[in-house]
Amino acid sequence: MKEQGVSQRKTVDVTRPKVWLRNELLRVGLAEFLCTYVMMALGMGCVAQVVTGQGEFGNFLSINIGFGLAVAMGVHVGGNVSGAHMNGAVSFTMCVFGRLAWKRLPLYILAQLIASFLAAATIYGVYYEAISDYSGGNLTVTGPKATAGIFATYPAPYLSLMGGFIDQVFGTAMLLLCLMALSDQRNKPAAGGGEPLVVGLVVVLIGMSLGSNSGYAINPTRDIAPRVFTAIAGWGVDVFRSGNGWWWVPLVAPPIGGVLGAGVYKAFVELHHRPLSGQGEESIPLKKEENNCADIVPRVWAERLGWTCRPGRVAVGAGTEQLV
Repeated sequence: MKEQGVSQRKTVDVTRPKVWLRNELLRVGLAEFLCTYVMMALGMGCVAQVVTGQGEFGNFLSINIGFGLAVAMGVHVGGNVSGAHMNGAVSFTMCVFGRLAWKRLPLYILAQLIASFLAAATIYGVYYEAISDYSGGNLTVTGPKATAGIFATYPAPYLSLMGGFIDQVFGTAMLLLCLMALSDQRNKPAAGGGEPLVVGLVVVLIGMSLGSNSGYAINPTRDIAPRVFTAIAGWGVDVFRSGNGWWWVPLVAPPIGGVLGAGVYKAFVELHHRPLSGQGEESIPLKKEENNCADIVPRVWAERLGWTCRPGRVAVGAGTEQLV
């Protein structure tokens, strides 16, 4: 009897967690929050180290590399659950092109805003003494000892609002154009499993080529939430006045740039793919009924684009699918 009891206990299913979330929206929101938090905390940490270290612990290149790696880690954290947008412009663009349901946009934006705000608070706490020592306790937005740029982006002294607006539109357009290309399975997509690193390298490239004008925010939620935090934490309303009222540019320009960049790729490349032999444009055969869209695109990218994966169907967009 004792041996039988031990045998019965061994057959108990121990793989299922005792507590798990059944609500899909909650799971998606938590994943988007966490991956955004990781990306922002590590990215701003790189900036804080360079600024307060006065060049001893890095430079502009290390900020670019650090933010790129932070993005890659964020994709690893939430890629298969929320798609790890971590960027309001990405979420908005996916909605425009039907790859994310509009009703989910507020959830993504809210998660990104809260995560970015808390990440800024975290880095402020971690580097509080370093910031105080560097600035002499005087929290300023501009000048030789300015520290507000650790958390949000500000334009170079020579940059006009129009020039900055174009800078942000173009930078975000390049980001979304590259993301569309990397996820296009009919072209040259990122190798399966290597998507996070490649996306991080895209961010590094944009920083190294387009970062000097205004710090390449290319992300409205990444910029506005830490800016609000700094206004509360002691930098004051100057965070909104500086740069001739710069604050609205990284809030408005990136969504416009994202749609333009994704639209250009779609118009110049994606719409002109030849259909597969013996198939229509939208129809791709599955080998077996139990297969799903992971056979066509890596699941991390299906999730990133908001596609639905169900047996015997090919996902063609958020909320829509096509029978094979």
